[in-house]
Amino acid sequence: MERRKLLGLFGLTAASAAFGLGNSSLRKAVASEGGSSWGYVGSGAPENWGQRSSAYRVCKTGLQQSPIDLHNAIGANLENIKIDYQPVPLSILNDGYTIQVNTAGENTIKLDGEVFELLQFHFHYPSEHTLDGKPYPMEVHFVHANTKGELAVLGVFFKEGTENAALAPVWQAIPAQKTEPKEIADVMVDIAELLPSDHNMYRYFGSLTTPPCSEIVKWVVFQKPITISTAQIAQFKKILPPSARPVQPLERRFVLQSN
Repeated sequence: MERRKLLGLFGLTAASAAFGLGNSSLRKAVASEGGSSWGYVGSGAPENWGQRSSAYRVCKTGLQQSPIDLHNAIGANLENIKIDYQPVPLSILNDGYTIQVNTAGENTIKLDGEVFELLQFHFHYPSEHTLDGKPYPMEVHFVHANTKGELAVLGVFFKEGTENAALAPVWQAIPAQKTEPKEIADVMVDIAELLPSDHNMYRYFGSLTTPPCSEIVKWVVFQKPITISTAQIAQFKKILPPSARPVQPLERRFVLQSN
């Protein structure tokens, strides 16, 4: 999750958790990139992230890293997530890793009794999480923060199928080159339509999937995928290279699954 997408939020999220930065500070973090260079191939590839900077050490030493393979989940009576998303004006950027949409307004989820505000969502291809060892063509991550600087990320898989109409306004505005956020005020994105109607989920505790790999994320991955067309996948792949961190060891964690 989070990379191109979490952008500067990644670099500053760990600090926000430690020092209690509020949502206003987190919003500023989303707009700024920093830290040592990293990527998905060559010397900056995921297996080398832990050596790129002392700030990224947990990418190598952490025991609660993301993404993971979702398998052998434990059935549980998981409390429903309360999701309150409203259509938002399109604010889009290409950060060189992914396409990210920054969000404004009161878009929130309530998870474990805590309210988390949606900051942005971004895309990965192929999917970062896998299901029984198999990836989906793409995955979208909805990144939320609470006032304590903790993160909650909703992950949604895309399967190849019919065209995704909710994605159309985003795809029509995708920048072909790396760019700062571009505001397109007359274009609205209905965020709620990018979620599956079935909210059965997997849950586990993990990390950012990009440096600094901070282990501060409550992960929710919906079991049911939504569709995306072959042409929509091809358009994304034409602009950006693959951007999925390999799955990480589960270690002593467990994954819960809605009954």
